[in-house]
Amino acid sequence: MAIRLTLPHGVPEHWENVKNALSKTANWTPQLFVAALDANRTSSYKAVKPMTSEERFKGLLNFFQDPADVSGWASSSELWGGCMFKKLPTNKIKGWFFAHTLPFIVKKVLDLPSTFPATMDWLVTQEHEREQKIELTKEQCCSILACSFLCALHTTAAPKKKYTNCDGIFISLNQKCPQNLAKLCMLMNYFERCRVGRYLTDTPVTIYRYHSLSPLTMDQWLASNEPLQPLTLNTTGFISDAGHTALEVDFANRWIGGGVLNRGAVQEEILFSVNPELMVTIFLCGMMESNEAIIITGTEQFSLSTGYSRSLQFAGDAPLLTTTPTHVAMDAANVNRSESGAMGQYKRSSMLREMNKAYAAFNHPHPTSGAPVSSGNWGCGAFGGHIQLKSMLQWAVASETGRPLLYYTFGEDTAMFMDRVAEVLLKNKVTVGKLMEAVIGYAEQVEEEDAPQYHLLEYLMEQFE
Repeated sequence: MAIRLTLPHGVPEHWENVKNALSKTANWTPQLFVAALDANRTSSYKAVKPMTSEERFKGLLNFFQDPADVSGWASSSELWGGCMFKKLPTNKIKGWFFAHTLPFIVKKVLDLPSTFPATMDWLVTQEHEREQKIELTKEQCCSILACSFLCALHTTAAPKKKYTNCDGIFISLNQKCPQNLAKLCMLMNYFERCRVGRYLTDTPVTIYRYHSLSPLTMDQWLASNEPLQPLTLNTTGFISDAGHTALEVDFANRWIGGGVLNRGAVQEEILFSVNPELMVTIFLCGMMESNEAIIITGTEQFSLSTGYSRSLQFAGDAPLLTTTPTHVAMDAANVNRSESGAMGQYKRSSMLREMNKAYAAFNHPHPTSGAPVSSGNWGCGAFGGHIQLKSMLQWAVASETGRPLLYYTFGEDTAMFMDRVAEVLLKNKVTVGKLMEAVIGYAEQVEEEDAPQYHLLEYLMEQFE
């Protein structure tokens, strides 16, 4: 049975509060902005710690201090009035935001009843359904994100989720949180581009939730006669460099979006920050089960970035492209939370979980059947996965679905041997089943003191050379 997501105008008392908070002025200042945020936030949540808006959003006030007066200064049809916006806003950019960008965001919220019905379907696990789908216009995406930016999404939105509004980003600025300064700049740039129409207006954003109705057993994987597809190793560059013809992997949290609306700033959160239309999935998608993945088409990159985690910075406006990527969100198991520790990922059950997750993510016709998968060190880093193991599992699954694998190493040394392994296995016409037989053979004999994260590729070379 479908779950309905209630938008702000579907909660009458809350909607009146939002309209009152946003309709008080046409001449926005930092103080009036945080007062409106605080009023909306208080109406949105069941319990809010009492304090003044200036105390609650003191970091945001500091960020926006001393905006310049830009009245009559430049044509409002130009992006940021023709000014350069990079890293942090100048006083002119701040002034432009309050004079032009913020009124646009407010209007998107107040126009919500004409943009959306009061409720929408929420994409959650449906036991007997292979695919669910929602299609939105770019204007609808902007309206939902405007509600989040102005803290207008009610607690009835996206049930069970802790963060749906942007207040987690704003309040974190009260402490030192440089990555969220970057996220705020990217959101500002997104809304300003929407204001001037600098996006692909006729391209819808489509969200698919794929559910594997019959996950494969390990015996089925071992029996596969599908040939391994080409594996291309990229020691530089990013997953997004593969372009619109590839399926780009989002190293997702099981709650899609992860910590993007709070302090998170690793692969998924950075992807969602430079491409804010992806954030719509936060409000429309429930937690992913182990045999599910979420595919998103039609979104655009609006901002450039540099850095990672606390070094993340806004690097300016992204170029407007004529094509859009296809992203697939798939969540890896968190090895660090396993009772078995790092060695637990070598159990058959653990490998099977990751393979069936990837199978849900790759076994569909987007962007086209047989399009390459662009991925990398999925489930490694903070989740503790071993790169050599996770890369081979992804290669096996991509091959099973008829897709080549474009693998980005992000400079990790343990992945550098992978191209030589791929060359040997492809030359010897190794199948998916034979690869998995060898991986399991390694997993069943290796011990923790053997440092298994370093020797799987070497073992595969010995088996197939």
